[in-house]
Amino acid sequence: MNLDTTIDFDVKKFFNWWSGELAFLVPKGLRQRLRQRHGSAVFTPTAQGFEVRLVDDEENLILQCHIDLNQTNSFQQLKTQYPALEKADFVLRLPTELALHKLLYLPMAAQENLRQVVGFELDRYTPFNAEQVYFALVPLGATEYAQLRVLLIAAPKLGVDEALTNLTLLGAKPHKVDYAPVAAEFSHVHNAYNLLPERFRHQESGWSRSLQWLPGVGLALLMLAAMALPVWREGQAVDSLQTRIRQLQKQNRVVDEQQGEIDALRLETQKLIDIKQQSPALLAVLNELSRLLNEDTWLTNLHFSENQMQIQGQSPAASALISMLESSDFFSAVSFVSPLTQDKTTGRERFQISMTVSMPPAGPDEPNEEAVDRDATPAPENQPGEQEPLESGGEVGNE
Repeated sequence: MNLDTTIDFDVKKFFNWWSGELAFLVPKGLRQRLRQRHGSAVFTPTAQGFEVRLVDDEENLILQCHIDLNQTNSFQQLKTQYPALEKADFVLRLPTELALHKLLYLPMAAQENLRQVVGFELDRYTPFNAEQVYFALVPLGATEYAQLRVLLIAAPKLGVDEALTNLTLLGAKPHKVDYAPVAAEFSHVHNAYNLLPERFRHQESGWSRSLQWLPGVGLALLMLAAMALPVWREGQAVDSLQTRIRQLQKQNRVVDEQQGEIDALRLETQKLIDIKQQSPALLAVLNELSRLLNEDTWLTNLHFSENQMQIQGQSPAASALISMLESSDFFSAVSFVSPLTQDKTTGRERFQISMTVSMPPAGPDEPNEEAVDRDATPAPENQPGEQEPLESGGEVGNE
C-alpha cells in the first residue's frame, strides 16, 4: 500500500449520494411532495421535430408523441392536455448520429485530473478536439491490470446547440442532455453525467436549493437523535448504577471492618486454644509421674517450665528410672543431669533427671484433658509413712 497516494474525494458527489440514500428512508408520499420535479419528459431530435416520451417516477409510460417544429404552439397544447409535463424533468436525449461514446483505459494517476488529461488528448480518442465537442467522463472503476476504466461521451457542439435552440423555441427548457446508447447500455450511470452547457442550465433559487436539502438535513437530525438517545439513556443508567455501587461499597466497608474484627477475635481465640492444646496438663503429668515411680522412690524437688521438667530425689535403683520414664507417652528425651551419688544416711541413690513433657494423643476410650481435670480428686491429708503431694518447685517424697 502506497501511503503517498492522493485520495480523490468529491464532497458534492458524496452529499448527493448521501442525500439520495437517505431519501429512501422518507415515506414515498412525503418524498413526492417535497420534490419539485416528478417524472421525466424525454425529447429525442428527429428530422421534423422531437419525439416526446413522458414517464412517471417509476418509469411508467404516460405519453408518447411527436412534436413538429413548424407548429410552435404544439408543445403548449400538449402541456394543456397533460399537466404532469409542468413538473417533469426535461431531458434532451441525443441519438447515435449526434454523439458518440467510448471506453478508455488510463493510468490510475490520471484520476486526479481526469478531465484535463482526457481533454488535452481528446483528438486521439475522437475525431474532434476539446473545443468542438461537449464531453463528459464517467469513471467505472479499476481493472485487474491497475488501470482506470472511464466512459467517454462526446457530442459535437453544433448538433447539440441546434437541438437545444429548437427545443427552446418550442418552450421547453431542458434540465439535462444525455446520450441514448449510454442510457441503454450503461443504465446504472446514466444519471452520472450531463452534457447540457452551462449557459442553458437552470439557475435555481436559494429557496429551491434549501427545499432540496431539507429532507436530507431532517433525516440526518432524526438519525443523530435515534443514535444519541439510546446512548444518553445508557449513560443515565450507568450513572444510576454507579451511585448505587458507591452506596453498596460504603456498606460493604462497614461489613468488612466488622468481619475483620470477628476474624481477629477468632484468630486470637484459636491461638489460645492451640497454646492450651500444645501445653500438657500439669495434673495429668503429675498423675503419670506418680503412677510410674515405685513406693521406695521419693522426690525432693520438681521444676516444670515450658514443657521441660526436672526432678530430684532418691531411689534404691535410680538407673532404672530412665527406662521407666521413657516407657510413658508423656515423657521423652529423659536423661540424667548430674551423676548419681550415694546417700550415706538412707543408703539410696541421689538422682537429678531432665525430660521433655508432651501430651499423648487421646484414644477413643481415653478421657480428654477436661475429663481428667474434672474427675481428678484432691489427695487426702498425709498420714504417717504416706507420700506427700507433689507440687511444682516443692520437695516431695515417696516412702
